[in-house]
Amino acid sequence: MFNIMEKRYKVLVVDDEELAQDFLKYFLSKHFEVHTCGSVNSFYSIINSVDFDLVLMDISLKDNKDGIDLTRELKQMEKYKNTPVFVLTAFNTTKERNSSFEAGAQEFLAKPVDGKSLLQLINSVLAKPEPALK
Repeated sequence: MFNIMEKRYKVLVVDDEELAQDFLKYFLSKHFEVHTCGSVNSFYSIINSVDFDLVLMDISLKDNKDGIDLTRELKQMEKYKNTPVFVLTAFNTTKERNSSFEAGAQEFLAKPVDGKSLLQLINSVLAKPEPALK
């Protein structure tokens, strides 16, 4: 049963490919409040104006920084140091995987990602039980 007081988690998709943004927004917006950005400048703007519960980060951003740089910066911010970051990338190499985890990513997923698996993974990370009231 739907709980009217249930929190609607906010997810940020950082990807310079509009098709990837559109797919993830379409697929995830049934369950989450989804925001997208495709550049480093738009990332800084949105990350400072909305409090996100989870970030889906592409590595390749066709900009002066990549997703690993942004993940590292995000994890140094007080309000985002405990926010899960999932790296979604076509660059599925050991180097990128290691760099992503060293930057603070919680998950490393190769594109194309299976939508159902991604949804299950997000739900398992965000399903933090509320403390029991005494």
